[in-house]
Amino acid sequence: MKDALQFQNDLAEALEKRKLWMDRNLLPQLKNEFNLFKAAFGSLYQLLLRKGLVQEDPYKNDIKIGELEIPSEAPFTESERMEQMSIRLSNFDSQLDFLITFYQFSVDFLTLERIKRVAGLVKYFNWLQFTVNSQHINTRALAEIVNMAKGGNDQLGTGLIVDSLQRLEASTKTIVKILKDITDFHRQNYKLEARLRFFDALELDRNTVFMKKDETLQLVKRKFAESMSDRPFYPELFEELLKENYSAEGEGLKNDLIKRLSIPEETQTKKTAVVSFRPVLVDALKGLGNLSYILTDTINKLDDNKLLLDSEQNGFWQKVRQIILKMLNKDLEEVFYDIEYLDPVLGTTKSEKLNFGEFRLELDKKSRYFASLSSRSSSVMTKMENASEEQLLSILSKNIEELQRFHRVLSALDEFFKTEISKENREKVRGIKPEISAIKNAIVKANQKRHEYIAQKEEQEQLKKLGIQDVV
Repeated sequence: MKDALQFQNDLAEALEKRKLWMDRNLLPQLKNEFNLFKAAFGSLYQLLLRKGLVQEDPYKNDIKIGELEIPSEAPFTESERMEQMSIRLSNFDSQLDFLITFYQFSVDFLTLERIKRVAGLVKYFNWLQFTVNSQHINTRALAEIVNMAKGGNDQLGTGLIVDSLQRLEASTKTIVKILKDITDFHRQNYKLEARLRFFDALELDRNTVFMKKDETLQLVKRKFAESMSDRPFYPELFEELLKENYSAEGEGLKNDLIKRLSIPEETQTKKTAVVSFRPVLVDALKGLGNLSYILTDTINKLDDNKLLLDSEQNGFWQKVRQIILKMLNKDLEEVFYDIEYLDPVLGTTKSEKLNFGEFRLELDKKSRYFASLSSRSSSVMTKMENASEEQLLSILSKNIEELQRFHRVLSALDEFFKTEISKENREKVRGIKPEISAIKNAIVKANQKRHEYIAQKEEQEQLKKLGIQDVV
């Protein structure tokens, strides 16, 4: 009994240290990987939407998520492929948002049941074997759609697809490994709880434990019902307990268990170093990459609305003049629109004479910049990798400010076209509210990351003032 108590104490101590280490090291890494996973999937999903290979789910915003749920894996016919994959991809994207936004990345929160849900979501598409020959209907269908997206001369789109799939594969491997580590911790913690509640007090016949294994497990199950009825019964874990307590290799299994739970030596012996929060800023900037296609779609809609307005306002000779200027390779006359918007600081309405051509060029330039954030080989990404934290923070802040201006002007332009175009043609106006909403969401997420970075830096500075240094 003395040996049993000693092992219980050693195991409890090892588990407690392991939990603290995981909360400090593994769980932040897990959240970071999910952000990378979400950004990679978002880039791929937005590309498929832009190319019209899948459709946006019109009921997406009406769905209320209370807990993580795996989207449908039911079979469907070839004629149902676009409809079903549109719904499933939209649902998958929403579930990822819920996971990253509402799940707590801690050992206590990620129970075995929640880990099962998370793992199911990550493996919903088989990113490790992403082929049209996959046995999984969703993976096979998505791979076929992605192959269609690679067609044509869209080299940028093809490069984005390849890069997104590589990142999804890499993140999946890391996420699955971390989830296995957390699962193992919970399994061993469950076994310790069983030992403390009743298992180590059992007096089983060592000679018959394994000869009459079924009878032994039935006895254990009856004792379990008396002492641990508030927990699920895992037969495989009690088989491990039986081996650890009654088999010839039991002592070796116990020693191996303690060794496996020990903190990695390299993290214990590492010296104090400056903690880097660069990944938070890099994630925030990469997250903005998804706006590339949003801005492109916005430009196309604005161009259509301008043409519609021009057709109403320009007379015959004005149109002839524009054609002649174009034939002579001269710049077309600048177009100014009088727009109104609400000043968020003063809460008053302001007017602005907007140079539409210049604003359109700004949108196009920013769209191409965001597209480069999704390509590892781009010069922009190379500069980001070599930039300091201060430079990255400055770049992020500048982009947020620019997006806030775009959001304000686009909202005003949306209202302008709907007001200026005649009632007869108003139904032809292409609204940009979905794009405006996507830009607003991107601003909110980027700002959250920026505030997270600033808060972490301030905490680090406070610890330094108190003479406390983080060990990494």
